[in-house]
Order: sequence, then structure tokens, then C-alpha cells
Amino acid sequence: MCFLQDFPHAISNLESHRKGAVNMDSREQKRLATTREQMENAKERTDLSSELEQDLENLGLQRRMKQLELENKFLKKQNDELV
Repeated sequence: MCFLQDFPHAISNLESHRKGAVNMDSREQKRLATTREQMENAKERTDLSSELEQDLENLGLQRRMKQLELENKFLKKQNDELV
């Protein structure tokens, strides 16, 4: 008999679920909010990690370019001395 009393409520929940609305208690809502926040934080860390990796690569390239410039100056100076 208890089942029959809850039946309209169960049908209402099923209809709400089909429409995309889900009834959650406050604990489930907090857990969902925490999960969303953690996912956003993880995405931010991933984005920052990618940016840092790109920055490190750029610094390495800048360092190599500076090294090549210095080598070029040195070789030009040696060439001038030979001529």
C-alpha cells in the first residue's frame, strides 16, 4: 500500500528526469558543485601546464637564437682578422 501512495511522486520524478530536471538533496548538490569545481580547477591547471610548456620552449628557442648571434659575431670577427 505504501508503494501505491508513492506512485504519483515516482511518476512525477520520472517525468522531471525525462525533462532534464533531477531532484537532488543538498548533499548531492554539494557533491556535484564540488565535482564541477574540481573539474574546472583541473582544466585550469592543464591550460597553465600547456602555457608553461610553450613558454619554456620559447625561452629555449630565444636562448639558442642568442647563442647563434654570438657565434656569428665571433666568426665574423675572426674572418675580418684573417682578411
